[in-house]
Amino acid sequence: MQARERSVTPVLTALRHATRARHEALEVDSDIEARLRDVGTRPDMVARFLDLHERAEAVTAGHLGGIRALGCSLPGRSVLIRADLVRLGVTPPAPVALASADTLGEALGWLYVIEGSMLGGRVMRRSMTADGIDQLGLEFLDPCGQDTGRRWRAFLAGMEAACASGQARCEDVVIGAQRAFDLAARLLVAAPTMRMSA
Repeated sequence: MQARERSVTPVLTALRHATRARHEALEVDSDIEARLRDVGTRPDMVARFLDLHERAEAVTAGHLGGIRALGCSLPGRSVLIRADLVRLGVTPPAPVALASADTLGEALGWLYVIEGSMLGGRVMRRSMTADGIDQLGLEFLDPCGQDTGRRWRAFLAGMEAACASGQARCEDVVIGAQRAFDLAARLLVAAPTMRMSA
């Protein structure tokens, strides 16, 4: 129990508090796993993930040196997602160009969301495997396998070190994470199938 308590560090505590409602709403409203399990909705969902990851990679691109210096792994799942789309018979769209985050802290906030999604992806992949669900086009969900936990812990340690040393501000990390969750909600939550007329 004590080890678990020690792992909840100041920046992580602030992030969880500031993003809890967004995170919970995204999980409820997006119904991600069900849409990935269904072969009819899977290509659309994988394409949405590609859009999210390519935008996130663009936002963090200007801070890769700082991220690497903290001992964090670099983002880069969009390449895997593009390959998954091809396996599903979908031609991937051109990448979306976005400006890089203004600060290292904001970039770390985006990474908090993107890196954290690998934990959820691993759980979904295990669940689908246990249920015998065909996983064509879902390689991107668990790209690091057994290394996922170590990678996550290294990211959290790097993020905390950046804030403790003054390289990043906790407030900026929170802003980046909130923006990432907001984008994820816009991209991953299914659009209504019918629109009410005004």
